[in-house]
Amino acid sequence: MTRRIDKRWRRLAPGALAGRKITFASTEEIEANPDIASEFMSAIFELDPGDYAISDESDILDFVPLDERKEKDVWARIATTYGLTQADVGTGRLVRIFEAIAARRSMQ
Repeated sequence: MTRRIDKRWRRLAPGALAGRKITFASTEEIEANPDIASEFMSAIFELDPGDYAISDESDILDFVPLDERKEKDVWARIATTYGLTQADVGTGRLVRIFEAIAARRSMQ
């Protein structure tokens, strides 16, 4: 299947990023709940470890196709699987969702 390139995308000239640094966001908070992160990514997005990269800045919308930005559908799966709503967490950031799951489990 041929990948369609959107008109907004432009190819960079060879060497356009030479000498520039890429800095990835921290994963310190994500690494506090690695088992929950792995379980969540599998249950909600059907992704296996190694199929994704997440950081402390990652959001649920980072894993929803751009043409299907249906945040409500993702939150419905989270509510069904973990009993959490967006109101419970207050944000779509994965690290906060993982913390809420861990807190809920520690109360049980």
